[in-house]
Amino acid sequence: MAEEHAMEVRWSGDAVLGNLMAEAARQRGFPADVEVSNGTVVIVVKVNDNDLQSMRDRVDDLLVAFSALEEAHEG
Repeated sequence: MAEEHAMEVRWSGDAVLGNLMAEAARQRGFPADVEVSNGTVVIVVKVNDNDLQSMRDRVDDLLVAFSALEEAHEG
């Protein structure tokens, strides 16, 4: 039986930054769901892979992109 690994990354905060993060996720091939609640954006990115190390690498890449966007937004 083949392995399947799944991870969900959730982020909430400023609408401008949230939309940038959602776009960064989509550019990397991840579906990103965006919800708006009381002026706050919540993004949910689901990552699936058959190989655990590959999934980890893909999630790491996504988090690095999110971190860079966050630093640029706050800077």
